[in-house]
Amino acid sequence: MRRAQLQILFNGLIVLLVGILCGVPYGQALTHGWGEEAVRGWRLAHFSLVFGGVWLLVVAAVSHLLVLSRRGITILVCSVVTSGYAFTLALIVGATGGVRGLEATGPVLNVVAFAGNVVASVASLVWVLVSLVGAVRALREPDR
Repeated sequence: MRRAQLQILFNGLIVLLVGILCGVPYGQALTHGWGEEAVRGWRLAHFSLVFGGVWLLVVAAVSHLLVLSRRGITILVCSVVTSGYAFTLALIVGATGGVRGLEATGPVLNVVAFAGNVVASVASLVWVLVSLVGAVRALREPDR
């Protein structure tokens, strides 16, 4: 489990770094009159990715409490990391292209953002369910 925690931690720090760096275009959008849509997009990317990165750090910190098989640990790591990077892609494409990615229509960048959002949402659901199973199994174990 330690290696899995480190993988989630490492990738969470990358997502956090990208989120912090999104503060640069967010600040530029605010101070250089890029328009409300650009401000909205970069604000969303900045704050969401900082939050997402921190969330991955939380998952890394508590994952040792879960009781999971090797397969469960692999699914947890893959789904957490996929979720983090898919949201990163969707949010940056959305901010850069001025799209929201809420429907698979319109310009190509909107379709890319939509696909990122779908992948991230499914991956998030998977890691939350795997974590829930691991927590239930841990609660069923006798105290050591």
